[in-house]
Amino acid sequence: MKRFLLFFLTLLCFTPLIKAQTGNGDPTEIILGEGGSHDEGRNHRSPSVIPIEASYFAFSSSLLLTFNNDLGSVIILVENQTSGWYFQTQINAISGSQLLPISGDVGLYEITFTLSDGHEYIGTFEIE
Repeated sequence: MKRFLLFFLTLLCFTPLIKAQTGNGDPTEIILGEGGSHDEGRNHRSPSVIPIEASYFAFSSSLLLTFNNDLGSVIILVENQTSGWYFQTQINAISGSQLLPISGDVGLYEITFTLSDGHEYIGTFEIE
């Protein structure tokens, strides 16, 4: 019983320290919307399906990108609006997931996906 109590108290003492070092561990979902390069004249009554999902993981300073369709060549631009840091890459976006490391510096970030057909998907997220 004493060992269990000692273990429990030790766990209570060190859990906040571990959590502070790794963040909360939960990914930050990035909500994407259509950018300005698509046909603005259409008036849809239902939301469009966005074939990309994105999440930010604080513990690894990386983005998890999930492509629901084979989108072909996609240009990805990640820009820190606060500091000016940016990263641009072109990938072959096949169905599945890819991990993209970023700087992880504090600031407001904008991520832009430009597809080979000209469609753009844009999202923002903040790192505190």
